[in-house]
Amino acid sequence: MTRPTHIEILAGGEVAAWRPHLAETAADGLTTGDRGASLIRRAQHRDATAFDDLARVRIDHVYRLAVAILRSEMDARDAIQEALVLAWRHLPTLRDPAHFDAWLDRIVINACRMSLRHRRVVRLREVDIGDPAGPRPGVAVGLQQAGPADAVAEADLVRRAMEHLDTDQRAILVMHHVENRPVDEIAGVLGIPSGTVKWRLHAARAALQRAFEEESR
Repeated sequence: MTRPTHIEILAGGEVAAWRPHLAETAADGLTTGDRGASLIRRAQHRDATAFDDLARVRIDHVYRLAVAILRSEMDARDAIQEALVLAWRHLPTLRDPAHFDAWLDRIVINACRMSLRHRRVVRLREVDIGDPAGPRPGVAVGLQQAGPADAVAEADLVRRAMEHLDTDQRAILVMHHVENRPVDEIAGVLGIPSGTVKWRLHAARAALQRAFEEESR
């Protein structure tokens, strides 16, 4: 059997484990078109009901994005809560309602970035740097005892390898290879040129490959 690529494992194995716990939201157009623009304008004028409608439509998508980046449902819920508070607070600054979805995704990614930063600080405090036999920060104990390299073990190695990537690398891999977003759309979310997205995507793949090889030793 041909061994699946790391990206295929990321897109297949990682997400499949989360989807049973998530409700799929129908694309009812609440954040697009005239109705969406009207809701966003109302929310910008501090209409809480309108904002609740916007959040309800986007919650499953941004939750999946946060879980894919953080790989922790608890951390994802906390990040989404923080992101929605920030979105409500700063929504009046959004100039073009058509950019709401990308704007909210960017806020979620930033919330995930803060969550990962906090997580690393906590881990560094917990590691006994005086113990040379202790685990390296971000690397799970017992990895060397992993079982046969079947699909489950491969997916586990990818999850561990993802621990070595920063938020931007995780986000760009998830958006392109898990959510199947085109480069131009990712550029809109991150607020960078399409050429930069392509370069960062290439760098993120290379970083994942290096991390995967390190975790496989």
